[in-house]
Amino acid sequence: MLTDAQIRAHYLNPKVMNTIIRVATADDYSRAGAKYTEYTNKEGVKKSLTDWYLGSGAYPHRNTIRKINLSYRPDYVNTVGFRRTIYWTLNVFDKDIYTLDYRDIDNEEGKVRSAVHTRAYTFGIDIDAGHGYDIHDPDVKRAVESLAQFYSDEFRKYLPNSVYLLYSGGGIYVMVHHKALESYFEQYQKDEDWLVRLQALYDALNCLIDALRDKFFELHPEFKEKVKPDAINNVQRIFKCIFSVHKKYDYAVIPLDPEKVWIDFTKAGLPLNAEVLKDSENWYTKFDDGSEFIDKMLKPYLGVAHEKVKKQRNTIMKLSEILAPTIPIEDLSLWAPCMRNLYNLPTCGEGQTRALAAFASFLGQIGIEENKAKSMFDELVDRWGARQENIFRDYFKRMKVATCARIRENNNTGFPKGVSLRILNVCKPDGRCLNISSPRYYTDIVANKALLLTRIKEEEAGSLPA
Repeated sequence: MLTDAQIRAHYLNPKVMNTIIRVATADDYSRAGAKYTEYTNKEGVKKSLTDWYLGSGAYPHRNTIRKINLSYRPDYVNTVGFRRTIYWTLNVFDKDIYTLDYRDIDNEEGKVRSAVHTRAYTFGIDIDAGHGYDIHDPDVKRAVESLAQFYSDEFRKYLPNSVYLLYSGGGIYVMVHHKALESYFEQYQKDEDWLVRLQALYDALNCLIDALRDKFFELHPEFKEKVKPDAINNVQRIFKCIFSVHKKYDYAVIPLDPEKVWIDFTKAGLPLNAEVLKDSENWYTKFDDGSEFIDKMLKPYLGVAHEKVKKQRNTIMKLSEILAPTIPIEDLSLWAPCMRNLYNLPTCGEGQTRALAAFASFLGQIGIEENKAKSMFDELVDRWGARQENIFRDYFKRMKVATCARIRENNNTGFPKGVSLRILNVCKPDGRCLNISSPRYYTDIVANKALLLTRIKEEEAGSLPA
């Protein structure tokens, strides 16, 4: 079994590090990372942890918790320190996602944040041995290689330069360069229903995977139990990154030839030989215009997926159940100063859309009845002469109001990415604001006490590896 020192030396090898950082970088955008580690808890039980975040300060007293930017060298070095396995997202994010503090963003809200900040996507298929089978069995290995070859051949009909394969340690990743989907992002990313459009894309990609899988098993029924492709492209899909060490086997993730798929276990052993490192320098550098791929292969599934997703829109937009007080807090004197000042603002130019989103979220979290909340929301819309689109529907009791830190941040990024209200000059902190993390907890005292109690219990429970 590899030692921590051997694994760290592998990740800090300049050729390994430069390749991972290069592929994690896409123009001004990048892939987020995650790190896998094992630890022993207080009861002596071995546990595993996949951690998406870096933070300043030691857990549980972190001052911030933010996503790992694998294109940023300091983040990379921090992440690979004594971590066996490194993952990256198939999503390519804009830089703003790395400014978010995830201490006050739960898992469901995090998914929507990921969708909002996604600027490109690498279509991926994770091919593994079937349940109960082992990749080291020659027949199973042949089944995995054959299915990967089939997908590769099908995609290269329209994308001759965009298909990339990796031996994942336990199977094969088939990946299509993110530039192949660029025209879809250019067409729909500014669409009002972008979250629906993005989910429809994932659904269509998964349907394509399943359709080709069925075609393959018709041709090769002898492989049906021995191999399986995962059709689970989604808003936070992760693969092990190139050169990552496998969780169980002492293999690294290495490139395979898309024209002649064959796994050489010896080449994946550590330390990687010079040939593998040299051949990987140009991996994931070429791509095609994917318009024909979208039109010829994906389009039949996109239409069906979009209609299905539109019907499920409320579910997609719903982040989590917003726990609101039983008795609505309608007395403005009890409201956080920023929300009180926002509600009384006579006019609002730049930033009005994100201000309305914050206000709708706040009303939902302090228990205002929906008709009453809509009336108050419409009052602002009319007074400001604002465009409201679907903001109330999408944010009332579906989105948590932004934290105070994010409301005050000096970032006027437009809606829906931005949440700063700094330009409106409505944040006038009083003494209580100093100990409150969001306008909701200023106004809802009971909720704030519950939050503090939860954090105290977490701190008393001890720490886990960062």
